[in-house]
Amino acid sequence: MKVTSTPSAAASASSSGAKTAAEGFGELLNIGGAAPRAAASAVSGAAGVSSISALMALQGIGGPEARARALRKGRRMLDALDRLQVALLGEGPTTRHLTLLQGALAEQREATGDFGLDDTLNWAEVRVAVEAAKLERANEPA
Repeated sequence: MKVTSTPSAAASASSSGAKTAAEGFGELLNIGGAAPRAAASAVSGAAGVSSISALMALQGIGGPEARARALRKGRRMLDALDRLQVALLGEGPTTRHLTLLQGALAEQREATGDFGLDDTLNWAEVRVAVEAAKLERANEPA
């Protein structure tokens, strides 16, 4: 596939005769006449480029919403683990504890972009999954 460019008004004007660089720059600054329209359209085309944060927001990566959801999930997991710990020290875990652990695991989360937070949440998810598996195994009939 061959890529060709369309000739612009500035290119046709420069091909009419040899000009110095200062004269060409003067035309862009509108010194001594009207500036070519091709230069203005080239600049407006560059204005459509989005910023990195806008692209990340469209992809759903990071952002304050993802961080807030991840923190809520982390709190739910830690709360379920705390309740399980208190139950183990007291009367013993019940099926309600298993339901809390499974509910905390079921909530989906996306990457927040914060390595420390994501790493901590990954650790907490593994711990909750291990404790839920232990409770499931203990509740199975022999």
